[in-house]
Amino acid sequence: MSNHKQLSRLVLIIGSIILTLIGAEIILRVMSQTDMDGNISIADRRIRPFQFPINSLEKNLAQYQNQQSSYTQYDPDLGWAVRPNSQSANGLYFSNSAGARTPSSRPETSPHPSPETLRIAIFGDSFTHGDDVPYEESWGAVLEQTMKANGRTVEVINLGGQGYAIDQAFLRWRKHGKPLHPHLVIFGFQNSNVKRTMNLIRMLYSPDTGVIFSKPRFILEHDEFRLINVPTVRPEDLISKFKDFNNWEFKDHEFFYQEANYEDLPIYQSRLASFIITGVTVNFSPRKKGYDFFARDSMSRKVVWRIIQEFRGEVEETGGRFMIVHLPTEKPIKQLMNGEGLDYQDLLEELQSAHELIDPSTELVHQAHLSSLDELISDRSRHYSTVGNHVVGEVLANALMTP
Repeated sequence: MSNHKQLSRLVLIIGSIILTLIGAEIILRVMSQTDMDGNISIADRRIRPFQFPINSLEKNLAQYQNQQSSYTQYDPDLGWAVRPNSQSANGLYFSNSAGARTPSSRPETSPHPSPETLRIAIFGDSFTHGDDVPYEESWGAVLEQTMKANGRTVEVINLGGQGYAIDQAFLRWRKHGKPLHPHLVIFGFQNSNVKRTMNLIRMLYSPDTGVIFSKPRFILEHDEFRLINVPTVRPEDLISKFKDFNNWEFKDHEFFYQEANYEDLPIYQSRLASFIITGVTVNFSPRKKGYDFFARDSMSRKVVWRIIQEFRGEVEETGGRFMIVHLPTEKPIKQLMNGEGLDYQDLLEELQSAHELIDPSTELVHQAHLSSLDELISDRSRHYSTVGNHVVGEVLANALMTP
């Protein structure tokens, strides 16, 4: 082949590559969307450089401050908590003066249980709180109703918190649960909360969340187990933290912050380059998808294990009984329906061997096969439906009533 033909072929190949790259750049620019904070996403995948959610925070903060009485309020010890004597904007949730979720009649919770009454307090996240269903259809209420129908004198106090991590559930026991002297404490274990436990500012863990608060975090360093970010940063002060984040004293303990994601390099002027680099380095997500939160030697698992040990120890010091209920979400239920193992199976089995743990997974899967998975999950925000809550509540009641 002559040198002229070789040169022509080389020019053609290089020209084709350049045109392909230009075409890809154009397509990605057409596909890209920019939010109010300047974050660019392509097919719902955020690409570098990330921007702090300052504008989103200011907008949501203004809405929070303009509300006369929101269902959730800032809490210096927990990050956020249910506001006492409040009602949610959608009219679905009510709380009494103890900050416990109740029916719309808001029955009060006395500091001490009445004689002969088994007082049960439940802690966890929105799956424990009973999001998407009226109080009477939440699994805590079903637990109480089922036991009463079988002649038991029982009272269930729902102290679940929307968006809570495992540390917040434990801290809520300390602040709001312990003073109510429950005989039995049930902790609702939902696997995503292992990730949340490594988080300090919720908007960095889940940028699109409406939660404008920071939270406390337990850290484990050289066998020292301690709590940081208490009192938690007030939401109005988070703006200044974002603007000078690298000088925040707890920056290195925010597991979902990676400084490299926020560096504005010249190469990121290209959507294609940013898309590729982001995909290779952070798997298109600020949540560190390449990190195994459930691995036996992971810091997240060590911290969670220690929190649950402390939780149980403090409950038992009061003379109470500590129990865990496994609350599998939609993805784990799908895995079990398909005969697959859970991503956190090893952690679940270790918890089951060390603690009293009730697992309604078998009954949830059975119900899903009888009807469908959609019957178990609410289409509002993918929490348990009335059916799902009934399965969990009845499994717990049967376990507690079995000698």
